[in-house]
Amino acid sequence: MLDVVYIVRSDIVGGEELQYSLRSLSNLEHGKVWIAGGCPDNIYPDEILPVKQKGETKWERVAYTLRKVCMCPEISDTFYLFNDDFFILQPTEEIPPIYNGDLKDRIKSLGNSRYNVQLKFTKEVLERRDLGTKNYAVHIPMPIEKEKALEVLDEFNGYPMFRCLYGNYWDIGGEDRPDVKIKTNSGIPAEDDQFVSTSDVTFKWGEIGRYLKRRFPERSEYEVRHGKGIRETVL
Repeated sequence: MLDVVYIVRSDIVGGEELQYSLRSLSNLEHGKVWIAGGCPDNIYPDEILPVKQKGETKWERVAYTLRKVCMCPEISDTFYLFNDDFFILQPTEEIPPIYNGDLKDRIKSLGNSRYNVQLKFTKEVLERRDLGTKNYAVHIPMPIEKEKALEVLDEFNGYPMFRCLYGNYWDIGGEDRPDVKIKTNSGIPAEDDQFVSTSDVTFKWGEIGRYLKRRFPERSEYEVRHGKGIRETVL
């Protein structure tokens, strides 16, 4: 079974979304749970990989942390890359690569946002290398092979949109599905949805936050200290 890796800001405070994301792992067959970066005091994963994140931008800090993850021999050679606002809603044996159409279609729908600028940049980078431009920037866990990820990090050092770069560089294919991000305070998933993702605003103030708290009321094993491994060295 694949390990689960969360990359978390080293200065994280609170972590309520992470708490409920961990509860939702009861629906996924997985190996160890790792938190790389920072970890809230009330969360006890199987392993913590403390990383003093370096870089001027969010993408540089994520890439730095991801590199440390991929260089850690104890983490499974292929792992699921999670964000702290990803939730598994249905029993799931494995998660395939998932994309949502092509980057050009996503770009058309977003206007001139900063995120859209990053998508355009990523599309241009991929096209210059004659690579595909599938949109892997979806809010769903992604299986990552460590050696392949390290090559992508070397090829595109500090670039945004790692998931898009990784998926298209290695032409991993996968399933074309809609994204699952809840963007409004009234939004909730459909009854049979397998995944959902929140934002800080929708989790705190929206119906989706209340929905997830009703859906996962019981504490997970990752909220109880019971001798799990803690790494003391900050990388």
